Amino acid sequence: MADTGTGVRSPDIDRIFDPLFTTKSEGMGMGLSICRSIIEAHEGSIWVAPNNPQGTVFHFVLLADGATLAEG
Repeated sequence: MADTGTGVRSPDIDRIFDPLFTTKSEGMGMGLSICRSIIEAHEGSIWVAPNNPQGTVFHFVLLADGATLAEG
């Protein structure tokens, strides 16, 4: 998923998946933490990167049934 908004500030990149971390005045800070928990429970991974020229891209990988990370 990608957007072209203001993006994630550099200092926030390392904390964006932490429980209770939010940059929103009304946010609970649980959404991305829950996403990470679900994806990792299925042996996947999730990460965030800048979108060019602006915005953010969220990447995630889920393995096919029976696959392992070593298989590629």
